Amino acid sequence: MIAKFYLLLLITLVLLTSCINTKKITYFNDLEKATGTASANRLQALQVQPGDILQITITTIDKDISLILNPAAVNSSHVSPDGMDAGYIVDSTGYINLPMIGKVYVKNKTTTEINDIITQELNKTIRNPYVSTRIANFRISVLGDVARPGSYRVSGERASVLDALSMAGDMNITALRNDIMIIREVNGEKTYASLNLNNGQTLASPYYYLHNNDVIYVKPGPNKQFNTSKIVQLLPAAIGILSLITTIVIVSVK
Repeated sequence: MIAKFYLLLLITLVLLTSCINTKKITYFNDLEKATGTASANRLQALQVQPGDILQITITTIDKDISLILNPAAVNSSHVSPDGMDAGYIVDSTGYINLPMIGKVYVKNKTTTEINDIITQELNKTIRNPYVSTRIANFRISVLGDVARPGSYRVSGERASVLDALSMAGDMNITALRNDIMIIREVNGEKTYASLNLNNGQTLASPYYYLHNNDVIYVKPGPNKQFNTSKIVQLLPAAIGILSLITTIVIVSVK
């Protein structure tokens, strides 16, 4: 009787484990057997906004002129509030102030467009200048039901929602994957969007690729309070132990 009890308990646990709906915790489960690029979203170049910090490097044949045009290399005044990012802060009106050029309007411009604008201005007085611009303070924040919530720095100008979740150690098993909130500021106004990471159409969303200072909020699921993740993690070990006990009992009875 004891052996039958443990055997029945083992079968019940196996059935419960097999009933776990893995589709709810799988990203883009509708694309498992799909191929192609029809649902992909073309990456849009980032547009500079007030408060951004631009790292602008200008190279010329004359080293002395290059030093004048790159004061951030020798002047500590071009440092962001966190003390890490050197560059030119875009003011509230969308301008930066460059040596030998003066004010340059950069709001809603891409870094490529800014390179062209500065190069055109320098060509009036300098021969063959080379200009390279990047956003130095590209950061995103990931909050909610993830392994490591926090603020993360992006080294380049490309980061997707999946990149952000990867930086944060991925979502916990209890997190809602069909309602990821993206909070974005555009022209001084907050905008919100919900992404369903169970649906491949999310790849075509304009919020799939992130902008500077975007906030990703991962909502906890209804089972979060019961700490379901721990239970699921312990199920394989529990089944193994019960299997061993069942085997021992059956052998002992025989």
